[in-house]
Amino acid sequence: MASNATPVESVGEAFLVLMKRRGIDHFFVNAGTDSASLVEAYARQPQSGLEFPNAVVCTHENLAVGMAHGTTMVTGRPQAVMLHVSVGAANAVCALMNAARDNIPMLFTAGRTPLFEQGRRGARNVPIHWAQEMFDQAGMLREIVKWDYELRDGTVNLEDIVDRALAVTSAPPQGPVYLTLPREVLATEMRELVLARDELAVPSEPAPDPRAVERLAALIAAAEFPVIATATAGRRTGDVAALGALCEAHGIGVVETHARFLGLPASHPMHLGIALKPCFPKADLIIVLEADVPWMPSVDGGPRAGTTLVNAGVDPLFARYPVRGFRGDLAITATTSTLLPALAAALGARSAGAEGRRDHIAAASRAVRAAREERIAALRAAPRMTKDWMNLCLSEAKPADAIVVNEYWATRAILDCEAPGSFYHHPPAAGLGWGMPAALGVQLAQRDRTVIATLGDGAYMFANPAACHQAAAAMELPLLTILCNNARWHAVQNAAQTLYPEGHAARHATPVPLADLTPTPAFEMYAQASGGHGEVVGDPAALPDAIARALRVVREDRRQVLLNVLCE
Repeated sequence: MASNATPVESVGEAFLVLMKRRGIDHFFVNAGTDSASLVEAYARQPQSGLEFPNAVVCTHENLAVGMAHGTTMVTGRPQAVMLHVSVGAANAVCALMNAARDNIPMLFTAGRTPLFEQGRRGARNVPIHWAQEMFDQAGMLREIVKWDYELRDGTVNLEDIVDRALAVTSAPPQGPVYLTLPREVLATEMRELVLARDELAVPSEPAPDPRAVERLAALIAAAEFPVIATATAGRRTGDVAALGALCEAHGIGVVETHARFLGLPASHPMHLGIALKPCFPKADLIIVLEADVPWMPSVDGGPRAGTTLVNAGVDPLFARYPVRGFRGDLAITATTSTLLPALAAALGARSAGAEGRRDHIAAASRAVRAAREERIAALRAAPRMTKDWMNLCLSEAKPADAIVVNEYWATRAILDCEAPGSFYHHPPAAGLGWGMPAALGVQLAQRDRTVIATLGDGAYMFANPAACHQAAAAMELPLLTILCNNARWHAVQNAAQTLYPEGHAARHATPVPLADLTPTPAFEMYAQASGGHGEVVGDPAALPDAIARALRVVREDRRQVLLNVLCE
């Protein structure tokens, strides 16, 4: 045996060892007949002493992918998922699309129905092994993932294949990859794992073209009201301070448009809110930094004539979007982390005009904050169980270090989230059912933090709540989930009424046809069934105390809580 060899019994066992060596912390599994070799490896672990990723048993495929998504979202490290053959992979397509559009690195794997009818360990031995086979199992995922392959012989090239998968998923722009694992391949006898290299080599981030950075710096220096529009500049928490310092030093406004990560605290003097449209009359330079939809032309119109537009990001054209018509006068390929210091250096010698820009933008920022205070004052004067009231009550009750994972009603127009990494919004694909699994993944990675999932009733049902609450109980994750229960698909209703503003749906009593979710279940009982605290809240005056009780339970008793808020 080689000096650097690790004794193993199967390819499946070697696969687990290799993932751990490559930095995979958690293995989110919805197991099936294809997982037998992995089950055997974990069962043998007390005797073998081998180190594997932490196995997280998930009772639904969207839960597994969503938890991996949430864990990576707050740690920056890719995680691994394994699901049951074709049917499990099919169930996960929606969650994988969320991960792909959110640039989440992930090693997604699924078994494959056995290749052989007999003659090999792992050959077919139950009736489903015939019906579950597909001609091209990976085909249903190929448009979503960055790379896909099938492990053919793990005794020969397991390290090469897994390392390629992990390098591709981690290379900018990041996104999930898919590896198919046939049952016979995992079950193949293997005596030792010998690794050719100790660490995984991941391509470096793209650095911006210095000439393009100089041109952008010149555009900023010549502008009177430059604005950065961003959705994900705060993906790395360290970039938040860098963005704030750059913008304050050189007089650049920031709009967090459809932001999925907190890019700048709302209290920052250069923060201009969460909508770009109010800036159109003044902005003469708009820098779209990692924002796929900076504005909606059919709703918001667009910038005024003569405004210079710049697209910047790891993929400034969003090449995987079939249609995206946000043209620009300059496009820069870079991550936020590589662009900001380069731009700060280029602007260092161009201080003229910065003070005037800073004063102009700071005045606009104060106006945004004043409008927010007026909105809050109106809520206090006449409390009603609206989404705005829910945001205000949560804002005033939650701890400063809380993490909010939002899939519906939370809005930073009211909700006070100031710290980097304290607010996450659903991916742009908006595949429903993301919020609660992602929040559980966040809680798994941040056990000492208060994590709050803010969901609608429809998103909650899509999340397979029984599976989510069972996972919270099994893993002792004290997640606080707050539902805005308006007994309807608000998106469906709003789409009909805006598309036909003078039509029958606009005059129809709410909820409109196809949007009605009545009768809604007693959602609070899902949490109770898994040993958590659940309660229903219908009186707006009772909501602050209900949130305070819920926070005490999750922080002191370390139990999960669901608040079923009956809202308008």
